[in-house]
Amino acid sequence: MNPPLQVLVAGAGPIGLTLACHLQRLGLSVRLIEKRSEPSIHSKAIGLQYRVSEVLARLGVIDRFVAQGGSPTTVNIYAGEERLVRLRFLAPVGISGRDAFRPRAILIPQSATEAILIEYYRELGGTVEWHKELLGYSQDSEKVVVRVRNGDAIETIEAEWLVSCEGAHSVARKQADIPFRGKTYELAFFMADVHLEGTLSHDENHVWLHKDGSLAALPLPAPSTWRLFVEVTGQADRLQHGITVDQIRQLMSIRAPHTDARIIGEPLWLSEFRINCRMVDRLHEGRVFLAGDAAHIHSPTGGQGITTGMQDAANLAWKLARVCDGAPRALLDTYDEERLPHAEEVLRETDRTTTILFAPNRGLRLVRDVVVLPILRNEWVQRRMFGRFSQLHVHYRHSSLSQDDRSWWRRRRINAGDRAPDVAFIHRPSGSLKTLFGLMASLRPLVLFNSVSNPSRLCTCLRLLDIDAYDVQPDPTVGAIPQTLWDVYGDFDALYGLRRDFLCLIRPDGHVGVIQSPPDQEGLIDYLVLICAPSQVERAFQVSESQPEGVQREHEG
Repeated sequence: MNPPLQVLVAGAGPIGLTLACHLQRLGLSVRLIEKRSEPSIHSKAIGLQYRVSEVLARLGVIDRFVAQGGSPTTVNIYAGEERLVRLRFLAPVGISGRDAFRPRAILIPQSATEAILIEYYRELGGTVEWHKELLGYSQDSEKVVVRVRNGDAIETIEAEWLVSCEGAHSVARKQADIPFRGKTYELAFFMADVHLEGTLSHDENHVWLHKDGSLAALPLPAPSTWRLFVEVTGQADRLQHGITVDQIRQLMSIRAPHTDARIIGEPLWLSEFRINCRMVDRLHEGRVFLAGDAAHIHSPTGGQGITTGMQDAANLAWKLARVCDGAPRALLDTYDEERLPHAEEVLRETDRTTTILFAPNRGLRLVRDVVVLPILRNEWVQRRMFGRFSQLHVHYRHSSLSQDDRSWWRRRRINAGDRAPDVAFIHRPSGSLKTLFGLMASLRPLVLFNSVSNPSRLCTCLRLLDIDAYDVQPDPTVGAIPQTLWDVYGDFDALYGLRRDFLCLIRPDGHVGVIQSPPDQEGLIDYLVLICAPSQVERAFQVSESQPEGVQREHEG
């Protein structure tokens, strides 16, 4: 007999694929169904922000994305022939250490994103089950029973958990009767992927403001290939009769008359869309979870939708894996606790940006042109704005899974709940370079510590809980166990504010869970029973009276 299915993922878009890859890597039994009959060939979402690049780096596929994607660093905003402002993507400073992974924005069509993740999922042993549509489900305290249409047949699938990554029209969300509140903007757009010829810089983004609506040209990775956004809010007749490339040519000539860019041949893709701003008030109902657009939809400004959704997947995956291995089910409640406030923040910020950028009335256009655009010429403002878009600031400091026992005046850099930046170490026994993200490749929690009385025993106890642990030393001559790392550049000390007498647990989704200074065994155990099976924690730390006590305060006694 086949073992019981642990997780059924509905929807093989970027979010469902990201979740399925994580779950497969974590050793869970997974099925991934998709109502489409084949992978998407359209570009759709085209921007992956800095924070997503870190998710992909820990997953081990970032090189594939970099090889196929571009990274434009500038947005030019014009009115006719006048360039009003030149916005440069100024990466936040101090976001990683030397010889470590440096996050970046990647411009890549959604079709390519899906293709890369499908290929990786297959390499992990998974298969996307195409042409299978979720119809509904029933659930009890032990399982979810899902009805799936497979052609003309109806299939029943039993799983411990169901995750809907179906998008904005999620069947699971509707059946769970979870409200999807928000609004649809009074904005309408044409969207096209085209070949352009002319002198328009293909390394930069271009936006033209016009009284009848904006026009944007974003470079796609293929040479001379562009994504065009054409606002047609006040031209309902154009939407009513459909879209043609000749209409787009005409609008380009009116709104960007001073550029020599011309559409060549037929478009690669034509579509029309409206912008919605909606989200749920909870992310799960019993054993059914929502992620990505099934839970929150945003303006496409800044690539925030896919960036938020992929972080949903990374956050949920390790928690599902831990609960399937015996951790308290309450661990899954922290998915809502951590991700809902962030989704709400993204909706609020994209709503504000969209309203100002597209300025649907004369008053807002005046504010945009006279106040906002001049302010955006300031480098500090640009750095702050793109810093928010990057989502490197996202933290869970107020989560019940974030525990920092230091006094507030000792918190120099990183706090519990913050993003964990990548840094480089030298593995002392082997002399090889090890990065933090490399050490996290197993997608297990990682504990870094210094000044514990019995480091070897601590590593052994944590290994029994599928947690990797290393002794971090600022001095290359110190360290008595094979799991010793030398902070070769001092970047761990500089970025984390930890040098001696500490313990730091980093979660598989790249957030710091615990910081102790000095290390405290009882506090660590109290945390571990939140993310591991309590009985396993007890067994792992069970020692006879004749053995050393393990994690102790170095100066205690």
